[in-house]
Amino acid sequence: MLLGTRHLLRTQPASAASTGFVPPGYRLVFGDEFDDPDVSRINENATRGRLGAPAWRSRYRHDRFTIINEEKQIYVDPAFPGTAGRPLGVQPFSIANGVLTIAANPADPVRVRPFVHDIAYTSGCITSELTLWRTYGYYEMRARLPLGKGFWPAFWLLTKRVVWPPEIDVFEASGVRPNDVHIGVLGPERTGNADTWITGAIGIADGFHTYGLDWSPESVAWFLDGREVWRRPNTIHEDMYILANLALGNRDPKFIPNPDASTPFPGRFEIDYIRIYARA
Repeated sequence: MLLGTRHLLRTQPASAASTGFVPPGYRLVFGDEFDDPDVSRINENATRGRLGAPAWRSRYRHDRFTIINEEKQIYVDPAFPGTAGRPLGVQPFSIANGVLTIAANPADPVRVRPFVHDIAYTSGCITSELTLWRTYGYYEMRARLPLGKGFWPAFWLLTKRVVWPPEIDVFEASGVRPNDVHIGVLGPERTGNADTWITGAIGIADGFHTYGLDWSPESVAWFLDGREVWRRPNTIHEDMYILANLALGNRDPKFIPNPDASTPFPGRFEIDYIRIYARA
């Protein structure tokens, strides 16, 4: 399951670390409280992790210039050179007061945009693809999401195998739907596919809210602030890793519209913690 990263695991019991909504009978197996402000552990190869401060990969498994859903951003870290042959120095990540912020901004028209195939925006993603993956468990994030046309924050799972689907979305949100959350699952061979908008349950930007997913052999259940909002039979039975990202725009403007002059930058996806639990 782990690639030589046992130092990333927390050893204390869940009761000592958690103030979230973990169901009974689970133990904490991974957590980032973002108490360590060093963002250098978010990088291309997920290096420089340490106890209590795991390393994260700063891109999807494909190259940064591959845009899957006609999104309008490129995911970067300060070392990313684009086509310039030198680091572009764009930092979308910051950690302060125990919160990781992923910031989306217009790409600088002189320093950045000519070297990223003229992509209009920069943003960030974090993944555990190189460090941790699991089958089943309870996954939880506490976060505040950005409002504004084009913003598309998400917390989701992909299979360790280089195939798609399966995929499980703990949540997706749209910056133009301040009171709604999108959740869903795509099973292998597209079995068990289902998705829905949970409307009016929370205000995604009115404060920090807790997003939970209980993935078991039998079912997948979604939680908002500890309240179960949806449940489906499970058809996914293999290792998956986690991702969190802030995208902009989409091929389907009815789902996520593209950013425009009204979009308030920077967009800020603020993450208080990410935790994974296994059945004890």
